[in-house]
Amino acid sequence: MARWQWALLVACCSVMLASGSALASDRAHAKSLTRSGLTVPASSLRSCSGEDLLGTWSLVAFDSAYRFKDPQAPYLFPYQVFQYSREQGAKSAHSRTPMLDSPDRILEGVPLDLTYQVGQGGYVVLKTKGQDAAVEVWSCSVVGHDSRAKNDGTALRRGDVVMTLLGSHGQALFVRHLRKTPA
Repeated sequence: MARWQWALLVACCSVMLASGSALASDRAHAKSLTRSGLTVPASSLRSCSGEDLLGTWSLVAFDSAYRFKDPQAPYLFPYQVFQYSREQGAKSAHSRTPMLDSPDRILEGVPLDLTYQVGQGGYVVLKTKGQDAAVEVWSCSVVGHDSRAKNDGTALRRGDVVMTLLGSHGQALFVRHLRKTPA
């Protein structure tokens, strides 16, 4: 992807990081929040709505220098699938090895323990079913145009979702790139 696009994302993350100074307890200092090239012009992004998230998604894996202190933390596992239902339920599965079954089949066995709500501005709030406290808050954007970069399978495409995990003070902790799996 173009360097100016990378610079745009770095600038946005820097502003978000400067607005809060707390670190999550299971995270080391980040050398990199994202892979290089995970950017598009701001005019190509819009905030997610509840309709945007419906369905099953797969992680578009990338290498990152960012590491967690807890080796069991699933955020950096290279194989991840997510499902958001009309009933406001959320499921996910994470693996260090390739998942050979279809994402829908993999998620059949995952209990529906999480709920989600998409608020104004594309904020996705995940909660444990039956609890009031938020487990995670993500800022969510939908990509409106394919990137002009050479497509190596990880370039952003129209309809992809970019989610940024937010800390308790609104600081960016982690970024994930999701692509909808074919129905």
